[in-house]
Amino acid sequence: MTIFIGFLPTYYQIGILATILLVILRILQGFFLAGEWGGGMTLVTEFAPDTLRGLLGGLQQGGAALGLIFAVIANEVALALAPGTAFQTLGWRIMFWFGAIPLIIALAVRWKVGESVEWLTKVADKPEKIPIATVFRRWWKMVIIATIVLFANGSIYYGIIAYMPTFLALHTSLSSYEIDNIVLATNLIWLFTSPLTGYLSDVLKRRKLLIGILGFVIGILVYPIISLLYTGSYISGIIAGIIMGSLFAFQYSIFPAWLCENISTNVRYSYIAFSINLGVAFSSFAPYIVTALGLAFNNPVLGIATFDISAAIIGGITALLSPPDKVGTSLQ
Repeated sequence: MTIFIGFLPTYYQIGILATILLVILRILQGFFLAGEWGGGMTLVTEFAPDTLRGLLGGLQQGGAALGLIFAVIANEVALALAPGTAFQTLGWRIMFWFGAIPLIIALAVRWKVGESVEWLTKVADKPEKIPIATVFRRWWKMVIIATIVLFANGSIYYGIIAYMPTFLALHTSLSSYEIDNIVLATNLIWLFTSPLTGYLSDVLKRRKLLIGILGFVIGILVYPIISLLYTGSYISGIIAGIIMGSLFAFQYSIFPAWLCENISTNVRYSYIAFSINLGVAFSSFAPYIVTALGLAFNNPVLGIATFDISAAIIGGITALLSPPDKVGTSLQ
């Protein structure tokens, strides 16, 4: 879908149909991502050894940062190949065509992956007819907890990390090159930190406690971090990005193992996919909310901080209500 967007006719060529086609492709893109993300979490954690689910789950979660790194590279390539006014006609298309690279990588990996032993030995002969119905009936409390925690984490992502380029462009005089570098630093630290922090949750054998503590830590540091970005200093922006990327990656990296260990194999995919996508769907409104709050307070820093501090603390408290950790034990 990403590649197809790069071939769309413009509004000046076919009118409102261009907008309709773009919306359709974006909706399809969202549906495909929803299935891929939940499926990826499920597969990785079921294939992982009992003592390394945090590590491999963190490695998988770092892939999201890799996607954003590709986006920064695509933007720089597009600007180089189609500078100035050419970017408006051709450059933006190059950015979407760049999606062919991760597509090829994904296809190469998926063609070699089969079902996990967990699924083959426990579920393959007697799969659930309507797995999501079983999830709602037996694990509805966990669905609520997981959705709130994932909403909180997603709000941090959309309200700060994903919103960062827009925020910097609107409220600072940093060049597009400098903004790209700040985004790149944020996501590079996320990429390399994620597997390490996931492994730390294996070693400490405390997943929900770490998720809860990190919610409070992020809540405390949100305002200073956004204030650093708002100064407009390139160096301060890099520092803020590295701090935010590290904290976000730490909490984010634990989610696959935490979700996986609290549900049985016969409904794990449905539970994970429903919880993360509902939480992310709600949290995706964060850029609109922080923008509206910033305008209401006449203070963009306070607008972001108010929303994201609330989300981080609520998520941290909710995580502590989840069932006892089952780190290092066999899956249900």
